[in-house]
Amino acid sequence: MPADKQAPDPIEQNRARWDEVVDIHVKSDFYRVAEFKRGETSLDPLVLSEIGDVAGLKLLHLQCHFGLDTLSLARLGARATGLDFSSKAIAAARHLADETGVEARFVEGRVEQAPEIAGTDFDMIFTSWGVLVWLPDITAWAQTIARCLKPGGRFYIAEGHPIIWTLEDTKERYLDNLHVVRSYFLEGPQHWDDPRDYADPSVSLSHHVSNEWQHTLGEVVTALAQAGLRIDFLHEHDRLVWPGIPGMERTGPDFFEAPKGAPRLPVAYSISARKV
Repeated sequence: MPADKQAPDPIEQNRARWDEVVDIHVKSDFYRVAEFKRGETSLDPLVLSEIGDVAGLKLLHLQCHFGLDTLSLARLGARATGLDFSSKAIAAARHLADETGVEARFVEGRVEQAPEIAGTDFDMIFTSWGVLVWLPDITAWAQTIARCLKPGGRFYIAEGHPIIWTLEDTKERYLDNLHVVRSYFLEGPQHWDDPRDYADPSVSLSHHVSNEWQHTLGEVVTALAQAGLRIDFLHEHDRLVWPGIPGMERTGPDFFEAPKGAPRLPVAYSISARKV
């Protein structure tokens, strides 16, 4: 195939979209940056209840976007490094750190480049909410985590449950969406063409193409275990930080849940694991 006819690189398409949304996200009510600047945390109660004491820990935050959670972890006393593949996100993270006086390090790179770019021998690696669908190789992800952790170091993730991918998502009522319309088991990227941004749907994006890879819960756990991590817990949750099933209702500032009386599904999960 001639070079000018080659298919676009899905990672580069995603990077272009994430570069574009950085300014939108920093200004949006969704991320509550103003509240963070007033001293509040961006970490939700579920994460806060499970991560434990991070004070003094050398901590790596993978796929940190523009650094809100990284800086929140630093406020809790972690010696935090955030990594993201978007140069604009890293620039925004550094600006936010300077603006708030919170000390953290930010580096630009893809997840698999973390050992060379961010370093190794971390006490803890953290990542959360809507991150894994952007990674084509979950095995390489888990191996990178193992390489970056010191022996006995801990990994934590909170993530949307892959079961929500299978359900209808075009109707407004929660009960109308509890129909399986997609396979749970998929290979290769799923291509999307959507100019809307989840943090501000009123915005029309120029880079509207994105690519996502669906990873089952079993694949995630197996990849971590095979990389040499011992699973301490796998928790499933009936609340999520975005309305993963249309019609979920907001319950407080952090979560969405099924409407009262409706069937409750596992819409999120969290994993804690240690390098053996």
